[in-house]
Amino acid sequence: MEHSISLKGRSDLLISGVEHIYSFSDKRVEIQTCEGKMVIDGENLDMNKLNLEENIISVQGTINSIVYSKSKNPEESFFKKVFK
Repeated sequence: MEHSISLKGRSDLLISGVEHIYSFSDKRVEIQTCEGKMVIDGENLDMNKLNLEENIISVQGTINSIVYSKSKNPEESFFKKVFK
Protein backbone atom coordinates (compact mmCIF):
# COMPACT_ATOMS: atom_id res chain seq x y z
CA MET A 1 0.00 0.00 0.00
CA GLU A 2 1.34 3.41 -0.97
CA HIS A 3 1.08 6.44 1.30
CA SER A 4 0.97 10.04 0.13
CA ILE A 5 -0.21 13.45 1.30
CA SER A 6 -1.44 16.29 -0.87
CA LEU A 7 -2.12 19.65 0.80
CA LYS A 8 -3.47 22.59 -1.19
CA GLY A 9 -3.37 26.01 0.46
CA ARG A 10 -3.63 24.67 4.04
CA SER A 11 -7.29 23.86 3.41
CA ASP A 12 -7.61 20.78 1.18
CA LEU A 13 -5.85 17.64 2.43
CA LEU A 14 -5.87 14.30 0.63
CA ILE A 15 -4.24 11.29 2.32
CA SER A 16 -3.75 7.83 0.82
CA GLY A 17 -2.59 4.71 2.62
CA VAL A 18 -5.11 5.13 5.44
CA GLU A 19 -5.63 1.94 7.44
CA HIS A 20 -7.84 3.11 10.33
CA ILE A 21 -9.62 6.24 11.57
CA TYR A 22 -9.36 6.52 15.38
CA SER A 23 -11.23 9.80 15.82
CA PHE A 24 -12.50 12.76 13.87
CA SER A 25 -13.68 16.12 15.16
CA ASP A 26 -13.77 19.66 13.83
CA LYS A 27 -10.38 20.31 15.52
CA ARG A 28 -8.49 16.99 15.30
CA VAL A 29 -8.21 13.89 13.13
CA GLU A 30 -6.35 10.79 14.36
CA ILE A 31 -5.68 8.06 11.80
CA GLN A 32 -3.39 5.10 11.24
CA THR A 33 -1.55 5.05 7.92
CA CYS A 34 0.76 2.42 6.51
CA GLU A 35 3.62 4.71 7.61
CA GLY A 36 2.45 5.13 11.23
CA LYS A 37 -0.05 7.08 13.28
CA MET A 38 -0.93 10.56 12.03
CA VAL A 39 -2.58 13.42 13.91
CA ILE A 40 -3.97 16.41 12.03
CA ASP A 41 -4.86 19.51 14.04
CA GLY A 42 -6.86 22.39 12.64
CA GLU A 43 -10.09 24.36 12.66
CA ASN A 44 -13.46 23.60 11.07
CA LEU A 45 -12.20 20.23 9.82
CA ASP A 46 -14.64 18.24 7.73
CA MET A 47 -14.24 14.85 6.09
CA ASN A 48 -15.66 15.29 2.62
CA LYS A 49 -14.42 12.01 1.10
CA LEU A 50 -13.77 8.58 2.53
CA ASN A 51 -12.95 5.70 0.18
CA LEU A 52 -12.24 2.50 2.09
CA GLU A 53 -11.55 0.49 -1.07
CA GLU A 54 -8.70 2.81 -2.06
CA ASN A 55 -7.73 3.74 1.55
CA ILE A 56 -8.16 7.47 0.87
CA ILE A 57 -9.47 10.24 3.12
CA SER A 58 -10.04 13.87 2.16
CA VAL A 59 -10.22 16.60 4.81
CA GLN A 60 -11.19 20.23 4.33
CA GLY A 61 -10.73 23.10 6.78
CA THR A 62 -7.80 25.07 8.14
CA ILE A 63 -4.88 22.67 8.63
CA ASN A 64 -2.55 23.82 11.44
CA SER A 65 -0.32 20.76 11.82
CA ILE A 66 0.30 17.23 10.57
CA VAL A 67 2.31 14.99 12.90
CA TYR A 68 3.48 11.39 12.48
CA SER A 69 4.36 9.06 15.31
CA LYS A 70 5.26 5.40 15.36
CA SER A 71 3.97 3.25 18.18
CA LYS A 72 6.83 2.13 20.38
CA ASN A 73 7.12 -0.80 22.71
CA PRO A 74 8.54 0.74 25.95
CA GLU A 75 10.32 -2.50 26.95
CA GLU A 76 11.99 -2.76 23.58
CA SER A 77 13.25 0.82 23.77
CA PHE A 78 14.63 0.26 27.28
CA PHE A 79 16.54 -2.90 26.29
CA LYS A 80 17.87 -1.32 23.12
CA LYS A 81 19.34 1.50 25.23
CA VAL A 82 20.83 -0.87 27.84
CA PHE A 83 22.48 -3.25 25.36
CA LYS A 84 23.62 -0.67 22.85
